[in-house]
Amino acid sequence: SVQQLLEDGADPCAADDKGRTALHFASCNGNDHIVQLLLDHGADPNQRDGLGNTPLHLAACTNHVPVITTLLRGGARVDALDRAGRTPLHLAKSKLNILQEGLSHSLEAVRLEVKQIIQMLREYLDRLGRHEQKEQLDDLCSKLQMTSTKEQV
Repeated sequence: SVQQLLEDGADPCAADDKGRTALHFASCNGNDHIVQLLLDHGADPNQRDGLGNTPLHLAACTNHVPVITTLLRGGARVDALDRAGRTPLHLAKSKLNILQEGLSHSLEAVRLEVKQIIQMLREYLDRLGRHEQKEQLDDLCSKLQMTSTKEQV
């Protein structure tokens, strides 16, 4: 297991020939538990692969909101640019667009997805020191609880 490898001294920052680390792979695959384990053992949340992607970029473009939140809590930089000049936030915004287009999900599934995105945004705003905007997110959460249709969400 990953935990056993780390306990046996495996380097959590070791990279393959493309610069990808275990944290890159775990982030891309949405494995929140492994992401946390790697961070706990010293993995660098800001290490870039050969394309300039951090684990946060990969989690954002593969729509793994809980992993994004874990990476933000673990010190991932929200302003890191990939080689195309995109931040993880740019990639996360596309997640909201996909969610809007995919209203075929159940109301509860859409609600859960939006709650995860709100939690991610809370972490993002906290990292930027924008506490007044976190209050707006709290208001949004309250309104979300009152919704009864997917369109309202």
